[in-house]
Formats: sequence, C-alpha cells, structure tokens
Amino acid sequence: MKVVVADDHRIVREGICMLLARETDIELAGEASSGEELLELLDTTECDVVLLDVRMPNKGGLEVLEELQGWESRPQVIVLSMHDDPTYVRRAIELGASGYLLKSVAKEELLRALAVVADGGSYIQGEITAPLIARMVDPNSAGPVGSLSLADIDMLQMLAEGLDNRAISERLAVSEAVVKAHLRSIYSHLEVKRRSEAVAVALRLGVIT
Repeated sequence: MKVVVADDHRIVREGICMLLARETDIELAGEASSGEELLELLDTTECDVVLLDVRMPNKGGLEVLEELQGWESRPQVIVLSMHDDPTYVRRAIELGASGYLLKSVAKEELLRALAVVADGGSYIQGEITAPLIARMVDPNSAGPVGSLSLADIDMLQMLAEGLDNRAISERLAVSEAVVKAHLRSIYSHLEVKRRSEAVAVALRLGVIT
C-alpha cells in the first residue's frame, strides 16, 4: 500500500511517517506540507491513500478534495484532523473522502482505516460517527428512510464497520454478486454513488450507528 502524508505541522507529519515506515506492508510514497505541494506531488506520484490534514496553508484539505474531484485518476483520501466539527466531516465526505480520523487516533485504528480505505471501503472513527454526524441533519427532514429495508440497514451497518464485499458475502452466506446488486439498490435509494457517501447518509439519517 502506497501512502502519502500531507500535514503542515512538521512534527506531526514526521511522526506519522515514522510510524508508517515501520509497517512492512506500507510504502511511504511521499509527504507534503501544503495543499499545493500535495497536488503537485500527486500529479507525478502513484499512491493508494492520502492522509490529509484539513487545515494547511495555500490550499486546505477541503480545497484539495474539491480539486481532486476533477481528476480522472485519484487516490483514496482519509482526512486526519484535530477538528471533530460535523461541518468538516460532512463536507469532507461530500467531496469524496473515504475516511475521517482524529489526530488522537490510536496506531491500530489508523492502520485498520488505511487497509479498509485502500481496499475501496470507507472508515469513520467511532468517536465522530453517530453523535456528531447526526447533528448535521435537519431534524424536520424525513429523508429516504422509508425506502430502506431492514436488510438494507444491516448492509449499511456492515459498510460502516469497514467490511468489504467478500467479508459481507461471507457473513451473509451469499455470493459477492448478490452483495454488489444489493449495494447498487441501496445507492439508488439514497441517491449516492459510493460506499462512503452511503455510510455518511445513513449516519445522518440515524439508521446506523
């Protein structure tokens, strides 16, 4: 797994890089201290996952995510931030981030999040899921809850836990093709295009925790 670390605080960035360097299945593909430096790096460097700080000089993390939306080929992004404000979480997910972690995250959870996101999944740290993301929703908005079955909600909960299609198929004792078809149906109901968006919407609606 090739990882790029972007954080303007040198001591934080170097600490993360040192941690990742100890892992045999992770290759540090580069590091950046600003949004513009990160975009220049990604233009010439292949990587699977970017660990992205929200607040950086020149271009912040959210601005970087917005610009990456126009890229034909883009890495997965995990936002790694000091900020647990629901506004940041919601906007990051809307702009295509596949994960959101606080800088207080334990090493084990960081590594798990990297593995899940690199495999195409989504990962939002437990401390910022239900209690914070739920605050983003207008309580008067009904949303598409009525279109979701209990099976749909179970599937969304498994996505929130970071399970990939194979793990879900094993848990439900069905084929991966059935899982993919079920996910397409859920995406259609929620009017989203990817796993991370489906999880974010389900969390905001309060149907999963």
